[in-house]
Amino acid sequence: MGQMHTLTSDEAQGILAAAIQTLKAQFKVAAVSIVNRDGTEIAKVVMDGVKSASANVATLKAKQAAWRGKSTAETRDEIGAGKITAEVLGIDPKQLVPWAGGMPIYDKEGNLLGGIGVSNLAQEEDEMVAKSAVCKEGFKVVKA
Repeated sequence: MGQMHTLTSDEAQGILAAAIQTLKAQFKVAAVSIVNRDGTEIAKVVMDGVKSASANVATLKAKQAAWRGKSTAETRDEIGAGKITAEVLGIDPKQLVPWAGGMPIYDKEGNLLGGIGVSNLAQEEDEMVAKSAVCKEGFKVVKA
């Protein structure tokens, strides 16, 4: 029988610390949410000065990335191109996040472990912070 791989709380705390370090180095603030493989939030920070909706958006980005194993930008692009619908993916269209900043988290062997969501900056910056934090801790954002 197959083994289920998932992100541990210690690993999530390491990724969260890396994200905070990146944000502080750039003098920026954001909400960062990290979920395990089943979408359960296991680490989160909402930095001072973050827009109120950003905390919820960060969590939705993380969950969407973990469920799909793809970035939120990839999902947005696939839906926009008519390749798939949110409903087919099992995502309530009201909870679909069409912005970049959600990234899956894979281990070195290509096992999907969870997801990270960053929100409050420009989409490209959210995505860069998420990617950077995951990679700094030795994980990947794409399947090996």
